[in-house]
Amino acid sequence: MSQRAVSVSALVHYVKQKLEGDPLIQRVLVEGEISNFSNYRSGHWYFSLKDGAAQIRCVMFASANSRVKFLPKDGDKVLVQADLNVYEARGEMQLIVTAMQAAGLGELYRQYEELKKKLETEGLFAPEHKKPLPPYPFSIGLITGKNTAARSDVLTTLQRRWPVAAITEYPVLVQGTESAGQIVQALKKADESGHDVLLLVRGGGSIEDLWSFNDETLARTIYALNTPLITGVGHETDFTIADFAADLRAPTPTGAAERCAPDIRDVLSRIDQFHVRLRGAVSARMSAERRHIDAIRRYSWFADPQRLVRDPQLRLNDLAIRLDDEIRAVRQMQDGRLRQLMGNLQKALRERMRDTENTLHENRQAVLYALNLRLTRENDRLQKNIHLLDAYSPLKVIARGYSIVLKNGTAVRRADMVQKGDEVELLLGRGKAAAVITDTDMEAEHG
Repeated sequence: MSQRAVSVSALVHYVKQKLEGDPLIQRVLVEGEISNFSNYRSGHWYFSLKDGAAQIRCVMFASANSRVKFLPKDGDKVLVQADLNVYEARGEMQLIVTAMQAAGLGELYRQYEELKKKLETEGLFAPEHKKPLPPYPFSIGLITGKNTAARSDVLTTLQRRWPVAAITEYPVLVQGTESAGQIVQALKKADESGHDVLLLVRGGGSIEDLWSFNDETLARTIYALNTPLITGVGHETDFTIADFAADLRAPTPTGAAERCAPDIRDVLSRIDQFHVRLRGAVSARMSAERRHIDAIRRYSWFADPQRLVRDPQLRLNDLAIRLDDEIRAVRQMQDGRLRQLMGNLQKALRERMRDTENTLHENRQAVLYALNLRLTRENDRLQKNIHLLDAYSPLKVIARGYSIVLKNGTAVRRADMVQKGDEVELLLGRGKAAAVITDTDMEAEHG
């Protein structure tokens, strides 16, 4: 061995420099399955990535994993971006992971987050909308896959904890393209059947397996249910949109069955305790009532029962007498008051009648005086009009030598009202005369 020996640390350091200096293995994308995952209190993640032929240790510091939208677990297939690193203290090669997403599921996670945010904004996950669970459900609707482990776990748990409940099953597909539609129809049918509570359960699986439970129509159907709903989908770390919309989310199917109903042994134990307490309370009450009855029996008026009514009867008679006296006194007082009021009323009426008669007499004298005065004035005016009418009477004019010419009963006032040869009538001061017109002259003037 003629070659010069090197130290272990020098060899490891040399390898470290060679590997970390190779740009082809820095910022490299690696796809694999997570195993031995550990989440330390420091926030750093330590795990291994493996495939069917090899594995490599990985570390992802808290500053980097805070940007990851999910918590990895063993068995998850992921795609990481990492730098190859050599840990000199142990001479181990490892990946320093700077980014991570589910392998091939990045688009599903984006859809999941967008739908979750949308429905949360609309209020579908609001706590005030959650319906309270019945404490003792006697009718349970179970929506799950047919002949699945989840179904078996739920039925076993309910049979052990609460065998008094009637369980109605609604078998559906729990994954695949037709799964969400079947679950929606089963929930609607179960909601119309009058159950006390509904269970929607499924065993664990990948995000693709559980994707039916991230359906928007399913979430809105759950929100509109009248019956309380408990979900138990996947494992404890699996959260689906259906879980957020449900009234209660359990970590597993078994957990859903446990949250659904109480343990009958606890209920029977409480019933026994209530029974003991009730018997004690009844016994104590009966003892107290017996003592009370015994004390009553020793009262003196039991020997003379008439004493129970004698004093009240005497008081009643006394009150009746006093009431009669009060009634008579009030009646006498009211009679006197009434007589006084009648006298006052009659006196007031007499005085009012005298005043009214005096007023009527005065008004009658005033009216007669006014009528006489008005008659005198009207009579004087009538006499004046008579004299004036007489002075202007045509008969007065005729009496002074004038006459009135009438043609056919109409007074002739102008010459053009008659023609030569017309027969006219003359109205004289005394009598009448007939005449014939011999001539007319419209131009003649009166002197």
